[in-house]
Amino acid sequence: MPFVVMITGIPGVGKSTITKLALKKSRAKFRLVNFGDLMFDEAVGAGLVRHRDEMRKLDPNVQKELQMKAARRIVEMSQREPVLIDTHATIRTPVGYLLGFPREVIEVINPNFIVIIEAAPSEILGRRLRDLKRDRDVETEEQIQRHQDLNRAAAVSYAMHSNALIKIIENHEDKGLREAVHELVEVLDLAVGEYD
Repeated sequence: MPFVVMITGIPGVGKSTITKLALKKSRAKFRLVNFGDLMFDEAVGAGLVRHRDEMRKLDPNVQKELQMKAARRIVEMSQREPVLIDTHATIRTPVGYLLGFPREVIEVINPNFIVIIEAAPSEILGRRLRDLKRDRDVETEEQIQRHQDLNRAAAVSYAMHSNALIKIIENHEDKGLREAVHELVEVLDLAVGEYD
């Protein structure tokens, strides 16, 4: 039976770092897939973008087509091995927030778990300011909190269409990565034996 875990969090929350560390410790051997990378590959192939940060500025209907193509690729992968999708539940666009997974897309992927990584808005803002590699929009702490609130609401919607369980993991500066990584490993290890 396919085992798919979706891990999400807004930019700067530490999602990718926690994911990479958890994969090294998990007994289950997941294939890590960045949903945005799959979409980006499709968009580059179609001549729509040249840079990753241009993706969120595409027409929402074009983004939805790219999402469906990426979802189908994930389903194919999950037939052979457990898949961990590194993604965003919602994407801030110039005209509003776009769901990372419209109903049709989440029903195709049908994840077992949706894991949300969260942190205090001040921590996220600090991490973003230290990360000079990405071209990110500047947001206030209030906007960051609103985005995290929307992610929770999106996760509930996704769970309604997939029967996924929702797990929230907090990644605070004073807590350290160890506990957050441990919580994710516990979820990933549930896939052990599913592909025997």
